[in-house]
Amino acid sequence: MSPLRAPTVGGLAGGVGATTVARALHAREIGRVGDAGRLPDVVVCRATRCGLALAERPETAGSAPAPVLAVTAAGGDPDDAVVARLAAVGAGWSGPVVLPRVGHWDVSDDPYADAAGLLGRSTPPAPLARYAEALGEIVALLTASGRLEIVDDERDSVGALRPVRGIRIGVPGTAW
Repeated sequence: MSPLRAPTVGGLAGGVGATTVARALHAREIGRVGDAGRLPDVVVCRATRCGLALAERPETAGSAPAPVLAVTAAGGDPDDAVVARLAAVGAGWSGPVVLPRVGHWDVSDDPYADAAGLLGRSTPPAPLARYAEALGEIVALLTASGRLEIVDDERDSVGALRPVRGIRIGVPGTAW
């Protein structure tokens, strides 16, 4: 078995919880993902009609094995209509995994730090236990799929350096 690389995480829209998932998995967040290009290892969307409609659009056929779809529940558990839609949408993905809402993060001083510490704890705090279980499902799906063993230069590199306007690179104290 080859060593596993860090996973990549992206959201199908802004504010869907991709940053929280990336911090919790100690993954690299790639921001918002669309129809073009390769999909990250974990794709996050909301458990709403609109969010699940976005999850139907990306073409996952070229991504073997398929990425994990993590679905952020806005309130409590998803209702029957959302569960039915999840079953239909989930066919092209590994998963889906429903991420429960964590009300504790509304009052936490640093919810990202809370998320980042979850996988290292044998017993997570009660308000975070269901979220930690969902993270465990994501990890299990990723490792079982073999997706993290695939090294992909386009997905795993930071890209070429490019000039930035207004920044001069040189030795400090020398005149140009």
